[in-house]
Amino acid sequence: MSSMDSSAVVHCQRLSMRDQVAAREWGDLPSELLPSIADRLGLIELLRFRGVCKDWNSASSTASAEIEALPDSKPWFLLYGENNDSQCTLVTGSGKQYSITIPEMDGATCLASSQGWLLLFREGSMFFFCPFSRAKIELPVPCQLAHRDFSEHAAVLSAPPTSKDCVVSIICRAEQREDLELYLIHRGANSWSKHKLDSFPNKIEHAAYHNGVFYYFDNTNLMVCFSLEDRSITFGKVRYPESPKERCLPLRFSSSREKREMKKRLESVLGEDECPVSTCGTIVPCHPADTMIPYENTGKAREPGTRKGVWFQPRFHQIDEKQSW
Repeated sequence: MSSMDSSAVVHCQRLSMRDQVAAREWGDLPSELLPSIADRLGLIELLRFRGVCKDWNSASSTASAEIEALPDSKPWFLLYGENNDSQCTLVTGSGKQYSITIPEMDGATCLASSQGWLLLFREGSMFFFCPFSRAKIELPVPCQLAHRDFSEHAAVLSAPPTSKDCVVSIICRAEQREDLELYLIHRGANSWSKHKLDSFPNKIEHAAYHNGVFYYFDNTNLMVCFSLEDRSITFGKVRYPESPKERCLPLRFSSSREKREMKKRLESVLGEDECPVSTCGTIVPCHPADTMIPYENTGKAREPGTRKGVWFQPRFHQIDEKQSW
């Protein structure tokens, strides 16, 4: 072996030893230090952190990626159902895109998006789901909704599904009619209550909850209000305050500027064609009023070729595996 060949072999051996030392140093990090590192990571970085090894995954068991949960943060978007499989496209608040596999989204329809939780309907089952941690909480399904295509619907939660005060409300169009049907269930209940709303031909685009009342807004500034206290249903009209001193709901519709910005973020994912997309809206915490992002049901949710998407807050929820509704 020539001196040059010998030098090359020694050099490669030294690099290998240095890499092994570096790997061992990372692996030998004090276990008490790992949780504090995980708590400071953004969501994407947290997911990568958890995938390193079992010890790192265990050390991040209490992490929640609070960086993405700050008020006034931009919602993220999840495109799913395009090829009727579990491959999804994730679009972050900055417009970065990631391909992500989520088996639970295969064949599912998102009915509601609230504080990082998705309410999914899939093959006759209904459950809350966190797309990053895969946390899942099963719900009973009202028989009247078991075979719906949910081509026009909106849903909202009164509180996170882990809260004892959580109430779920789903409003949808009665089949082949202009009437609306409202379904509600409280946490701990085994069945849903049903309420009918006669002759409401307009399309529901927003859903919200505030101070004991569920609100559903159509596309013409009309609204349906359901009070949990007395189970009353009333109709009203959205009135915009004329001065900052007027009392009003701490809610606002997304502005034209915000809609343009969100559309721009999705252009490279959705393209500029007319392929229908059934999109679930959400509410983004903002100051001084939370922003309502609309539902956009432009196609049948179960129709072949219809893509589905959901706006949501990027949060990493973890629950006790034994937790139930």
